[in-house]
Amino acid sequence: MDPYLAWIDSQQAAMETLLVDWASINTGTYHVAGVQHLANEVAGQFEPIAESILRLPLPNHLETDNRGYATPLPLGDSLVITRRSDAPLQAVLAIHLDTVYPVDSPFQKVDCTADQIKGPGVADAKGGLVVLLYSLLAFERYAAETGDRRLGWRVILNSDEEIGSPSSADVFARYADGADFGMLYEPSLPNGNLVGQRGGSGNFSIIARGRSAHAGREFAAGRNAVIAAATAANRLHQLNGRWPGVTVNVARIDGGSPYNVVPDVAIVRFNIRYPRPELETEISAALDEIVAVAEEGISLTLQGKFSAPPKLIDERHAALLQQIRGCGLSQGLDLQWEPSGGVCDGNRLSALGVPNVDTLGVRGGEIHSVNEYMWRASLAERAKLSASFLITKSLAGK
Repeated sequence: MDPYLAWIDSQQAAMETLLVDWASINTGTYHVAGVQHLANEVAGQFEPIAESILRLPLPNHLETDNRGYATPLPLGDSLVITRRSDAPLQAVLAIHLDTVYPVDSPFQKVDCTADQIKGPGVADAKGGLVVLLYSLLAFERYAAETGDRRLGWRVILNSDEEIGSPSSADVFARYADGADFGMLYEPSLPNGNLVGQRGGSGNFSIIARGRSAHAGREFAAGRNAVIAAATAANRLHQLNGRWPGVTVNVARIDGGSPYNVVPDVAIVRFNIRYPRPELETEISAALDEIVAVAEEGISLTLQGKFSAPPKLIDERHAALLQQIRGCGLSQGLDLQWEPSGGVCDGNRLSALGVPNVDTLGVRGGEIHSVNEYMWRASLAERAKLSASFLITKSLAGK
């Protein structure tokens, strides 16, 4: 496979140029025009090797506003790109088009140094998008020259991962179904290692509704929703320590009123992380207990769900990691894997029964900040890792 890996090395400059171009397009999750622009650009890059390119509109994401009402927020399209869907061995490769940087973020400019590229999404995850593309370009050169048709692939590029993939979860359920293994292109850990086991996550809100009243004339007639929300927030915080490895992060309380009005609505927004799927039942029961207790005139309503189940390392995941490690060793990379509390679409693939490695993207760091960067050399490095893995899997036929 050396000629195909050497070809990737020859494409280093082209990969860097493409990354700079893509990172210069703002694709904050709710900047639909930017996401659509990038989807157009990416589809064009895949056209020479794709048999099918589907653009899938996503349903609006319903976000609870500060009055407790569901507000529909439009999202950009997701892409599903396929080749050899009839092959006996099927891979699903995935990464997201969106970033955490909104269209009005001050972090828009891409800068290059001798060793790094700095800019919005260069590591999370447009660098991974470039790696995915070039690993498949190299693999298709191999397939064309050898006639090997044992491995087919599906690429899923979603547009809402940074908000938890609420609308694209169905895309994964439909198009990842039946895949033998998955490869996701989130950035590697800063030390270059891979993520193995991941905890689960869910985002929730408790909406407190009371009764407004004049704070001077009729204070006693009011029912203060902010106090009810604060009480619920304190009870949520007290759940920390009840189960090993479970954290409840009360992130924000929205709502309130002018100083002279008893507030009639407030929303507690919180995130839960948990290590094992079976804990969902116990945690849900505890949340139900919290919203069941409220003073007269106050109502508490729970919204949200567990959206990313824990990703546990079973035999199939462990075997996949070992195979990736073997490919890395052949290229001088001593890859290890570490547990992480973060979640990604690898959690969702795992829940669908598709073993996967989810940090095959570039090396970099300070993601989700105005200092995000990636190491330029990791573009070819990680593309060669994925290409060699795909060729190895195809040669083995399993």
